[in-house]
Amino acid sequence: MSVFYIRDVEQNEEQIAKLTMAELFEINIHKMRKSFFKYFPNTTKRINKVTRNFSLEALENNTVFLSAPSSFDDPYDCNLFIDANEFALQRIRYYAELCGVDVKPEWSYEEVSMRLAEKIYTHGMSGKPLDEFYKHRQDCEMIRLHHEAFFLRLQLELSSPETNGESYSVAFNKAIKEEYDEIQHTANRFRVACFAETPYSMLMWSHYANYHQGFCVEYETPDYSSDNAEIYHNLFPVIYTDNRTDLTSLSLNWRSNGNLSNEELWNFYKYGLLSKSLDWKYQQEWRLISCDNLITDDTYNCQFFKIKKVYLGNRMSAKDRKKIIKICKRKGIPYVGVIISPNKFEMKDCSILCENCLRIKQCNKRKRSNK
Repeated sequence: MSVFYIRDVEQNEEQIAKLTMAELFEINIHKMRKSFFKYFPNTTKRINKVTRNFSLEALENNTVFLSAPSSFDDPYDCNLFIDANEFALQRIRYYAELCGVDVKPEWSYEEVSMRLAEKIYTHGMSGKPLDEFYKHRQDCEMIRLHHEAFFLRLQLELSSPETNGESYSVAFNKAIKEEYDEIQHTANRFRVACFAETPYSMLMWSHYANYHQGFCVEYETPDYSSDNAEIYHNLFPVIYTDNRTDLTSLSLNWRSNGNLSNEELWNFYKYGLLSKSLDWKYQQEWRLISCDNLITDDTYNCQFFKIKKVYLGNRMSAKDRKKIIKICKRKGIPYVGVIISPNKFEMKDCSILCENCLRIKQCNKRKRSNK
């Protein structure tokens, strides 16, 4: 495999989308970025009658918070694209064949549903339990649970006093919808921390650092080792694309076989958690993804790479600036103010020490009050 730096050229976006899990791991190890940046709002929240500033806690503890994808601002973000109608048709066909129905390729969902209902009704009239359809099969634990859940739903619906000819269809629909919803919710089993490639993005300062009143932390990427392998193997660049990938066949394979190969699981991972609309490309985002493997407690925080530098927002108050400078000095972390360029639409480091700026502001404030 020819190794390339993921963000070197725009054409590589298409290449990234075609990468296998092993290839991307290899790239991450050999061509990982030297630094990652995370923007913090530096705001407080009232939790259980206690006021907390999670941004300062992250700075103090060198941790990052892993969020649930459902909390993201983009409704498409981490939302798996699965064709609901096709999923329902293939699942009802699967259960019909499981029960011994000779399903024809041209049959519609309604036709298969009717034939399955007839089969189950005849089976029930003979006094046989529903689990006879699947208990003899040598399926994995997950598939066995799928079967039990499906037929339990049937029993619940069909035991109702209002049971009629439509009850089978209602039961099938509910059981299959539950399966569909379960897969859609799979992404929320994962937690995600987001990073940027630069501390000078005006939009990132506005959107994620409380309109320039927050701060940005630079994390220094260490050389790959066994100590940081878990981070390396779960830190990926976001793939920006116009198209959503159809994961219907992959999800059906998962439900039918009970497991996915590493590459199939990677496709769920890649297209479910790492793909975003081109509208967000300005973020040049990277994501640290965890499914409990990086989280050590119930706060959803995890240790990340060592903090290299802190960038203070252009509109940060003097009070907050002093507080963060104090933390940085105590922990030996370099810091710098970020200002607006006088002649370009861009952000840059301030050439004046933050303490000197604070002294000047305090001096000017005293002068105004003495007038």
